[in-house]
Amino acid sequence: MNATAAPTSAMAVANWFLERSRRESSVPPCDQLKLYKLVFYAHAWFLGNGCGPLFDEDVEAWPHGPVVRDLYIQFKDAGRGPINKLGTRYAVQNGKFQLETPVYSGDLEPFFESVWNSYKAHSGIQLSNASHAQGEPWTLVAEKMDLAGKPTIPNELIEQVYRAKVQRSRQH
Repeated sequence: MNATAAPTSAMAVANWFLERSRRESSVPPCDQLKLYKLVFYAHAWFLGNGCGPLFDEDVEAWPHGPVVRDLYIQFKDAGRGPINKLGTRYAVQNGKFQLETPVYSGDLEPFFESVWNSYKAHSGIQLSNASHAQGEPWTLVAEKMDLAGKPTIPNELIEQVYRAKVQRSRQH
């Protein structure tokens, strides 16, 4: 794992996917399930490629799959419908708290685009079901812990599972 700071925040990644979803009307829009899983898969593949954590926030094992709590707090009002706003957060700028709407822009955009292209056609339910497959980080945590406490899925576990997937894909 890299000891350096993560390149972005979960909110900036979520907002990138929301913006991308709006530009492509031929795919199902992002509801909560889809958004949370897109953010998780981006983080997982980033870890699996040996790049360290994509963001510093914890990914937790919730009943419907991996979730970053800050994203749930921000988007829970959307219910089961499409998310129609970008997420905001408070940041300290010049010693004062400022409300910001982070959207990732930078050299990782091709990476995000590849994650988007891999998962965009799937609904939130399909992505949630995929996160529950045998051997997935969520499943490994759910088999050992009570999900009522929404335990953290350790980055080390996510990295181990997704590094093996990267290695398998390179062998084919």
